[in-house]
Amino acid sequence: MAAKKVALSGPALAAGLARVQPALAAWRQRRRHREAIPEDLWRLIVPLAQSHGVSPVARALRLNYTALQSRCVEVVRKVPMLAGNSSEGFVEVALPSWPGGAPWSIELEDRRGAKMTVRLAGGEAAAVLAVAQGLWRQRS
Repeated sequence: MAAKKVALSGPALAAGLARVQPALAAWRQRRRHREAIPEDLWRLIVPLAQSHGVSPVARALRLNYTALQSRCVEVVRKVPMLAGNSSEGFVEVALPSWPGGAPWSIELEDRRGAKMTVRLAGGEAAAVLAVAQGLWRQRS
C-alpha cells in the first residue's frame, strides 16, 4: 500500500490563505489587547486547517498551533455521525471460532481515512486492541 502524501503547500492552500489573511489582518488591526479571535474568522480558518494541515495554516496565519488544533478537533466531534454509528469506541465483531493458528488480517479505518492493517496469528487479539486504541486516541 502506498503512503498517503499530504501537500504542505500549493495553489489550493495559497488560495485559501488569500481568502482568510485580509480578514484576519483587519481584525488584528482593530482588536483589543488579548481579545479572542471571533467565531466567524474561526469558521474560515478551521476548514483550511482540516484540508491542508494544522501546522502549515497556523504558521502561515501566525496562529497558536494548539488553539487551532483544538478548534479542528472540536469541529470533528460536533459533526453528526450517520444513524446507528457511534462517535466513540469500537465495534465488536463476534467470530464463530478463532481461526486456528493460520495468519489473518484486519484492516481498520477511521472516519478521516487513516488506515491500519493488522496481521494476526494465534491469540494476539489483546495486543491489536491496545495498538488500535492508541492509534485512534492519537488522531482525536
